[in-house]
Amino acid sequence: MSWRRARLLGASTVAAAYSVPMPSSQPAVRPVLAALLAALVIASSVLVSGPATALPGAQAAPAESPSAPPVPDDDAPVTMDLVSLTPTSLAPGGTLRAEVEVTNASSAPLTDLDLELRTRTSRVTDRGALASWQAEAGPDVEGPALATASGTPPASLAPGESTTLVVEATAEELGYSEETYYWGTRRISLTVAADDEPLAGLRTFAVWRPDGAEETITQSTLLPVSEADAASAVLAPEEHAASAEQGRLAALRALAAREDVDWWLDPALMDPPTLPEPEPEAAGGEEAEGSSAAPSLRPDPASTAIADELDAAVGERTVLAAPYAGADLVSLRESGAMLLEGAARDAADGVWETRGISPRAQVLGVPGAEADAEALEDMIEVGATAAVVPSSSLRPDPSSTVTPSSVGVYESSRTEGAQLSVLAPDPVLSEEFSLLTGDSDAEQTRQRLLAETATIASEYSSAPRHLLISPSAAADLDPAAAGAVLDAFAEAPWIESGRTSTLLDTADQQSWTTDPGADGEEPYALGRLQAEDVHPSGPSDGSWRVLEETTEAQLLDPAVLEDLEGTWRRLDALGAAMEDDAPLDAARREILSATSLAWRGDPGTPASRAQDAAERADALQDRIQVVPASGYNVVSDTAAVPITITNGMDTPITVKVTVTSDRPLVQVGEPAVVTVPAHGQTNASVDVEAVANGSVTLTTTLTTEDDRQLTDPVDVPLTVNPSWENWTTLLLVIAMGLLVVVGVARARRTGSSSRAPAIRGPEDPEELARTGRSTLDTSVPERTWTERARHRGGDAADGPATAPDPDDAPDHDPDDTPEEDPR
Repeated sequence: MSWRRARLLGASTVAAAYSVPMPSSQPAVRPVLAALLAALVIASSVLVSGPATALPGAQAAPAESPSAPPVPDDDAPVTMDLVSLTPTSLAPGGTLRAEVEVTNASSAPLTDLDLELRTRTSRVTDRGALASWQAEAGPDVEGPALATASGTPPASLAPGESTTLVVEATAEELGYSEETYYWGTRRISLTVAADDEPLAGLRTFAVWRPDGAEETITQSTLLPVSEADAASAVLAPEEHAASAEQGRLAALRALAAREDVDWWLDPALMDPPTLPEPEPEAAGGEEAEGSSAAPSLRPDPASTAIADELDAAVGERTVLAAPYAGADLVSLRESGAMLLEGAARDAADGVWETRGISPRAQVLGVPGAEADAEALEDMIEVGATAAVVPSSSLRPDPSSTVTPSSVGVYESSRTEGAQLSVLAPDPVLSEEFSLLTGDSDAEQTRQRLLAETATIASEYSSAPRHLLISPSAAADLDPAAAGAVLDAFAEAPWIESGRTSTLLDTADQQSWTTDPGADGEEPYALGRLQAEDVHPSGPSDGSWRVLEETTEAQLLDPAVLEDLEGTWRRLDALGAAMEDDAPLDAARREILSATSLAWRGDPGTPASRAQDAAERADALQDRIQVVPASGYNVVSDTAAVPITITNGMDTPITVKVTVTSDRPLVQVGEPAVVTVPAHGQTNASVDVEAVANGSVTLTTTLTTEDDRQLTDPVDVPLTVNPSWENWTTLLLVIAMGLLVVVGVARARRTGSSSRAPAIRGPEDPEELARTGRSTLDTSVPERTWTERARHRGGDAADGPATAPDPDDAPDHDPDDTPEEDPR
């Protein structure tokens, strides 16, 4: 038999017989001497604190949660609140000091108050024993008290009043062994007595760390950094602003800013939505009357402040990417909502790129009760590169004596060659950390966490181990309480701070050991995990255990997701038409928030948001209108039909005007692409060519340039008569011809029947001699007309002799015709 095996058997025998655990490291004495020394320690504990009691919770039922302190009975005479217990690590020569606030919950005054301290000197190695011890709520009367309240307690405590009692005990009074291999968790009880009558008690822990103890573990804290409802800035802006100022979000900001936490970050928290600026209020709280212009848009101030603070605090910490707005990618994939799944991915990628953050992994989580191989296979299918699964779902026996590092690699049985890194937070530590709220006894939780980590560190393992704590995303952590625990972790000599990225590096390199006793620098880890290694787990009997059946995951309603996807498609089309799509932020955030994993088992919330988002999309689409005309008449072969488009958006839009006809009496030209200014209108012209006479209905639809519909079709009647123009022209030509004919006929009826004669005569010799031109001698015609006048004058009775009017010359008298010009 090897020395190590002999040592293990000897130590185990003593632990079983006397409720004393085996040492965490190899003692410097022979195995038999080690066993004898352990027996002496037990004997001394009996002398100090009375008969030893069994560690398992046989005396009282554990708390409902393995991690929660017990709730006092309603009829308890007093309530106790642990204010402080120091130091973090007790060493030889130190003093243990406890402060307890005591409140009189009875109806009668309490006199002669006292606070008694007792301990159990045996070291705790069974983590289940921690829950059992803490679950005890009654007064501890096992043996005499090692110390009582110091100072002068009040003589009387009236009903409802509170006072703080202090008790101290030195390390020597506590009687712990100074051997280094007996370092670890010790049990402490504090009992309130009045008039020497025990009234109530609480159980807590101290960590005994003699000089020379060297065992350590590495610990990382993975903090979910997300909002309970990613759409709160849109749906409840006042509550969101209050939360950011002094509520849950304010606490999260303060805790996330610590350098000793890593982030499991929802990118939606770093993506402030653009919302309408609230209208100013007049005196008396009424809205001020002003212009009817649409309110301006701006990024939500509270969300912007959070995003900027987180951006500045990233530093060197590990950042793991959660889905945008907590989107349930598995439900989206199962329902075939690929558009929404892609939208969530695109939104997250946009945030990481804008903020300059490179997440270490894309991480999804699964509750312990729902953990199985199928859940991990689904994560692989939707593109996760790491999963967060409670370590109790990956260990055959979660209560085994050595706790492995919180990392492993799952090898897919569905997709050949596919692997998934698995982060396995300790469920008890994570649940304990989640209790650090403003309503809890934070000091008891702090001591429990220190006791848990010390118990793990004192387990017999020579291989390094790295534990992960990841509180619930739903926990309203108190930054002061959580910060005090993290500060205590930094003070604890058995805890070394680490980064979550180190665990993922271990998974990537698969540089681990599955032997807790292995020497070297490779951590003791879960190793390679097969389908049969994954099982459901949950709290039971004071610890986390493997469950018989997996709780079926309640995926989101596919019908609701289909409605959400349809609304998203409409918003996507609007965004393609808009010059600035910021007005769509509110509706888009509401849709993505409706796909959150948080709504599993709550079908009402996604359905309500689907309806609300559809109404938002309707309101946005209604701002783009085609103004219908009463009708159009086409009287030519071709015409340009005017279409009026109005835009009520705060940004210009570019749309394609598509016109169709219900009958082939016209041919419609190519669609027109126009830009409509914000809060304005534009007329678009569409060419129409007439083919035949008749009436048709023109249907006008506005689409994006890539033909995604923006508005409902608008119908307008059109009367087509292309031959009317030809007949009109023909009639005009005929009419003009008739006018010419009528004019000629009228001229012939009223005018002379013969041509007026030309004047003929000899040339004027004087003019010919002077100019060389042949000119008519006018004296001859003049004499002729004079003679005619005289002749007519003789015929006129008593008429005066006047010169004849040349116009009176007869038109057709051959005797009066002048001689023809011989030329």
